[in-house]
Amino acid sequence: SLLTMAILLAAICADPKVQTAEPLIGTDHLSRQKNLILAIDVSRSMSGPIEVADKDARFAAYGQVATEDRSQRTRYDAARETVYQFVDRFPEARAGLILFSTEPFLARWPTIDTGTRFVEVLDDDLRNLSQLRRFSSLTNIDAALQLAGDVFTKLASSQGGAVILISDAEDEFENLGLAIRNLRGQDIRLYMIGVGIAESVAGKLSDEFAGDTGFRIFRVDSEREMQEAYQLVAALEESPRYSGGERAYLTDLRWVLALLMAPLAVAALATGELLAPRFRLAHSVGRRLR
Repeated sequence: SLLTMAILLAAICADPKVQTAEPLIGTDHLSRQKNLILAIDVSRSMSGPIEVADKDARFAAYGQVATEDRSQRTRYDAARETVYQFVDRFPEARAGLILFSTEPFLARWPTIDTGTRFVEVLDDDLRNLSQLRRFSSLTNIDAALQLAGDVFTKLASSQGGAVILISDAEDEFENLGLAIRNLRGQDIRLYMIGVGIAESVAGKLSDEFAGDTGFRIFRVDSEREMQEAYQLVAALEESPRYSGGERAYLTDLRWVLALLMAPLAVAALATGELLAPRFRLAHSVGRRLR
């Protein structure tokens, strides 16, 4: 009967197991809801080669290797190409771009119209190593993270998001605890990719934030490792675990449905109780007339 169906539907919608169920949304839909900021170190050191095993040799090569051997890939080349591939996996995400050396600047405000805009910025003057070498040799990761946090604060209807930062500034990585905590306090996930940094530096930050699943640091020494790091970040961001806003929305929708159906069920029950005596009376009269 209608009454039985209404009661069952209300009970199902209010069941805790239904309330905590994973939302039935594909990852393609999830990616459209994401807020992402990519922060790229454009300090002078990024014009050095991507693969130099010896740290002293890497510092000595700043600004020189590109002139002597233009066929060798630089750290900036590798970062730029890898960012292209990453952005392609989230074609409808709201993605922004921060470039930083001594001070950061917001190259692109987060928007869904991202693909061509990233190409415009990264393929213009910055693609020329002569231009890249004009940037300061200093790197201010703290300021870059603070700018990212400010951007997320200003985003309308922002429900967190993620920052993917790449840099080769080993000294900066060692003193980032406060900046990371501030960003995580805003419910913003942070993925840091350290090019050529020491294992001890990466290990220190990993240990400091061991219990925080919203922070990851990757140490890379080659373009292949850099691509693998970005692929892992993309896989994590495509995971339903980072769709909290949408999951909450669906849960709220189930509660609304339950609240709507419960009064209907009660009304149907009350109506049935009121009409039952009349039905019994009519049935009794019918029997007597026979």
